[in-house]
Amino acid sequence: KGVSWIKEVTVFLGDVTVQLLQDWIVKQVNDEAVTLPFLREPYIYIERQTNTILLNTNIGLKVLWSPRSHVEVSVPGSYKGHTCGLCGNFNNYYQDDLRMPNGRITLSESEFGNSWRPGENVDPCKDAGYQAKKGANTRCKILKSAIFKPCHPVVPPEQWYGACVYDLCACGANTDDCLCDTLEAYASQCRAAGVIVQWRSASLCGE
Repeated sequence: KGVSWIKEVTVFLGDVTVQLLQDWIVKQVNDEAVTLPFLREPYIYIERQTNTILLNTNIGLKVLWSPRSHVEVSVPGSYKGHTCGLCGNFNNYYQDDLRMPNGRITLSESEFGNSWRPGENVDPCKDAGYQAKKGANTRCKILKSAIFKPCHPVVPPEQWYGACVYDLCACGANTDDCLCDTLEAYASQCRAAGVIVQWRSASLCGE
C-alpha cells in the first residue's frame, strides 16, 4: 500500500489489447482469458517460459512478465531515438533518460516516475520504523556480496541495493518474496549483460 508495484501489464498493438495479470492469467480486451501458447495473427504470440510469460510482437517489441512484480520491455535497434517515457529515449546516452513530459531532466527517480503519472512521494522506510529499515539494509547486502560479485563490473549494485531496501520496507511481512523478486530482477539484468550468476540455493529463494 502506498508504493508503486506492478500488478498488471497491458499491451496495445493494432486492434489487439492484451492484459498480463497475476497468477499467470492472460486476458484479451473483452475480458476473455486465453490459454498459452496464444497466437493472434499477425500481431502477437504469447508463451509461458519457466518463471515468466513472454509476449512477442510482429513489430519487434517484446514484453517479459514475471507475474508477481517484474516486467522487461525491449525493442529492436530500429526504434533508436524514437521512444520516450519511463523506459527512456533509446539514444545510448543514459544521462538524459530521466526526462519528464515537460522536457526537463531530473535527477530524482521518484520525481521522474511521478511526472509520468502524478503521485505522492512516499518513503516506506520512514513509515516502517528503524528496525524494519535496519533489517532491510542487512538482507539487501547480499547484492553487494561475493555471490553477485562477477556481475558488479557490468551492473553496479548500488542503485539496486537502494531499490531493494525500499521494497523490503514496503513489503511488511512479505520480505522473503520481495527480496527474491529483487535478486531475480538483478540477476536478470546480469544475464542481459552477459554474466550468468548462480545465486539461488536451498537457503536463498530455493534452487
